[in-house]
Amino acid sequence: MPLLTVKAVDAHKPRAQPYKLTLDRGLQLRIAPDGVRTLLVRYTVKGSAVERQYRLPQEYGEAPGQMKLAAACAEAGRIRALARDGVDWPAQEEARLRAEVAARECADRQDGLTMEKALREYVEKKRRAKDGLPLKARTKADYLGMIEAGRVSKTGRKFADGNLFSIAQTLLSKLTAQDIRRVHTELAKRSEREAAYAMQVLRAVLRWHGVVVAANPLGRETAGRDRIVITVSQGNPSPIPPERLGAWWRASAVAPSRVAADYYRFQLLTGCRGGEIHGNKRHGYEPIKVGDVDCQGGKLVLRDTKNRSDHKLLLSRQALEIARRRCTGKKPEDPLFPIVDARKTLAWINARAGTSVQGHGLRATFASIAEELVSGGALKRMLNHATGADVTLGHYVGKSEAQLRAAWQSVADVIEATAAV
Repeated sequence: MPLLTVKAVDAHKPRAQPYKLTLDRGLQLRIAPDGVRTLLVRYTVKGSAVERQYRLPQEYGEAPGQMKLAAACAEAGRIRALARDGVDWPAQEEARLRAEVAARECADRQDGLTMEKALREYVEKKRRAKDGLPLKARTKADYLGMIEAGRVSKTGRKFADGNLFSIAQTLLSKLTAQDIRRVHTELAKRSEREAAYAMQVLRAVLRWHGVVVAANPLGRETAGRDRIVITVSQGNPSPIPPERLGAWWRASAVAPSRVAADYYRFQLLTGCRGGEIHGNKRHGYEPIKVGDVDCQGGKLVLRDTKNRSDHKLLLSRQALEIARRRCTGKKPEDPLFPIVDARKTLAWINARAGTSVQGHGLRATFASIAEELVSGGALKRMLNHATGADVTLGHYVGKSEAQLRAAWQSVADVIEATAAV
């Protein structure tokens, strides 16, 4: 039975300051100066010493939409009984309501949101969790290319559409598991690697927008047997064969275009990515400029590289000689290697040396030589690979400039020695 009757409760009128009445065990009524009557349930969850308070959603009263005294006492009793069993029902109810609101807001956002719009928004607003930086220009271009139609060449040849172009205009709210499987199956016929990359991008966009696809084959909650397995991409290094390295180095020394040949020799000696040296206008990468080179200190710094960090190159004698030659008579803002199309020079070198290496293969050649000469930690730093997931290298192993310079020099000496044989 309530501690107060309805008549006794109604006898209490608003005052200048809010005050509370105890209606039953753990149930209070707060009367505000404006007459609003709020029902408060006080309870303690089993295993906790903290008393909590929950405001019932309806105001006290006899009118429609209000909660009567008997109903309020019953509800308070139910909440307190659950609390004695260790169940915090008000907290669970609040979480449920928040989830419903979030789901409604998500559905409102997705209304009219196509895959194309979703991916464009992701590309512009996505920030890396570890440092808050936006996606690199090249990553943005790669992602956006997936929703674009294949271009047509001057001769009328139609190139393949982007890997997600077939669902670019599909509303996210209408996207189905069958759509995702169809795209994956079609792409896998062309390339497993392209299919995996497209699925990684699609999964990231769906998660970022909070889209829930029923039986999503990319979802964590989907049974393993029903998921699309996204294979980890494997490298396919194509370095210069060791027995042809000397021939390649000798050929590069007499190539017709000295600036292009120096560019490729510099890449081999440093292990840099090609875009880090000559830049990329489409992706906003600046080339190495004459002013970037510290000829006195024998080093240069590459800014904001692929893994969003600066990379210091400690030049070997051979690489420094090339850099000095390219700096002579130039202005600080001039590119170190002012090349337009170096591929013809590389083709000439390959033909003369009996090799078939391409640009990135020179980086692989550098790594293959260095792997036998220096520690794994030193090689990782020379190649500017991230160490975030490697606690030992990232937090404990330090390499001085002298150690790294000696590592670069040892690689350059091996390359030069092969040409003398």
